[in-house]
Amino acid sequence: MNVLSRVLAVLLASALPLACLAVDMRMDFGGNMMAAPPCVINDGKLIAATFGDVQVDDIDGSYKTITLPYTLDCSLAVSNQVRIQVQGAGTWFLPALLAVPGNDELGIAFKKDGSALALNTWANFDASKKPLLQAVLAKRTQSSEIVNGTFSATATVMVEYQ
Repeated sequence: MNVLSRVLAVLLASALPLACLAVDMRMDFGGNMMAAPPCVINDGKLIAATFGDVQVDDIDGSYKTITLPYTLDCSLAVSNQVRIQVQGAGTWFLPALLAVPGNDELGIAFKKDGSALALNTWANFDASKKPLLQAVLAKRTQSSEIVNGTFSATATVMVEYQ
């Protein structure tokens, strides 16, 4: 037994220096679990639309209504119950309208299938039928001072599951 104790003591003593060389390292893992994307908007490309030449005095909320040219592929959607939103910076006078930088009295209103679609507000739709999206210029008041010249504004179209 004395020999066994000595052998164990030698083995233990030789293992201690190795234990001192060990280092603990914490590892973190993460990621995003996602279902299939509900839809692909415009093949991932920019949706560009123009109002063309605009007569300032004619802007009344219906003049120069344009249809937004885009595609919508919802073939990978796991459900037909999706919703759409146009995101952007709202005007100071009506946050439901997209602001036009440099033209504080002018905004852009959106419509989905002919009904008003307030900026930054979700609207439900069936993924099997692409909604008709339209944009129209709107002034704060009929007598609003609109700056002449070119204008542009930017918004983002979002689609997600309900």
